[in-house]
Amino acid sequence: MENRTLHCKPSAGVGRTALAGAALSLVAAVCASCASWSSGTHDPMLPYDNNLRHPIVISDEPENFEMRVGMRGPALSPQIDTAVRQYVSEYRANGTGSITIQVPTGSANEIAAAKTGHALHYALVRSGVPRGQIDVAPYEVGDHAQMAPLRLSYLRVKAVVPSCGIWPETQPNPINNSQYHNFGCATNQNLAAMVANPADLVRPRPMTPADGDRRAHVMQIYVDTGNIGWEPAVADGLMGVPQTLGE
Repeated sequence: MENRTLHCKPSAGVGRTALAGAALSLVAAVCASCASWSSGTHDPMLPYDNNLRHPIVISDEPENFEMRVGMRGPALSPQIDTAVRQYVSEYRANGTGSITIQVPTGSANEIAAAKTGHALHYALVRSGVPRGQIDVAPYEVGDHAQMAPLRLSYLRVKAVVPSCGIWPETQPNPINNSQYHNFGCATNQNLAAMVANPADLVRPRPMTPADGDRRAHVMQIYVDTGNIGWEPAVADGLMGVPQTLGE
């Protein structure tokens, strides 16, 4: 029996249909892969700068001093008077504007706080604060059973981070490994608290002129002893000719 092979040749229409379907599948795959990366205005994989979300700003912030007052409101003790003088020293160095005595009203110790406020006013004058820079302002407590403190307050220039503690995410650790909203806020806040002069964050201070006498002194130590980076003490015998280990 003779074996015969049947060859089937596809028509031109069937070939074009298959080619068109393959092209559409390829375009769909490419679009699907791009859709996972397109996010409009924000891409979670892009680098993140916490200084843009939690910037350190310079502003006038209150510097408060609270003093607890009893029912009788005694005169200021020597310890309190010392604390007030220290507070005034900081105010004269860093404060802006006037210093305010905030006296509670509507509290259990309202009368005692008013008497202590007068004594505090005199303490400020004795510490060198002009009378024209002292304001007295009452603040309402509204609870006659509550003991309210007496407050001193003035404004000073501080470096602060106002946007800490915000957690809008339901899951702080997303699967795309992007940084959470509060990332870096505590670091910037600690840096702002440690800066002695907030103006240094705005513009660095100019370089001071070189001390020629100090430079010559250090160079002479190097010539005499060969020491670099530290200054030997006289008791070590290194200010003149260096000693040997056997001496």
